[in-house]
Amino acid sequence: MALNAHANKYLGGVCYAACQDTFSWYNSSIAICRKGCDFAVGRVNDPVGRQEADDMCKRYTAEIMWTNRGELDGIDDLRVHAEMFPTEPKSIYKACLAGIRRQKY
Repeated sequence: MALNAHANKYLGGVCYAACQDTFSWYNSSIAICRKGCDFAVGRVNDPVGRQEADDMCKRYTAEIMWTNRGELDGIDDLRVHAEMFPTEPKSIYKACLAGIRRQKY
């Protein structure tokens, strides 16, 4: 389901467009943001489901890059910007959370 060419609003198309709008067109954080959109489908309006999506982002970050235990727990500033490249675990986690925040359903 992630990153398909014919995404519509039921497959995360609006969220994908928001990720495209958030980051620069050449930034690879767009794909990570879209993955966050996929994690949040059906979970964003439920507090327990939203925590599950957050844990999925932590797990996804740990699978992509070496992460120390507890490194992603104490991040105070979760803001993203257009030029934030996924070069460290915190950036990957923030991009994934940006996808969760942009999901509407």
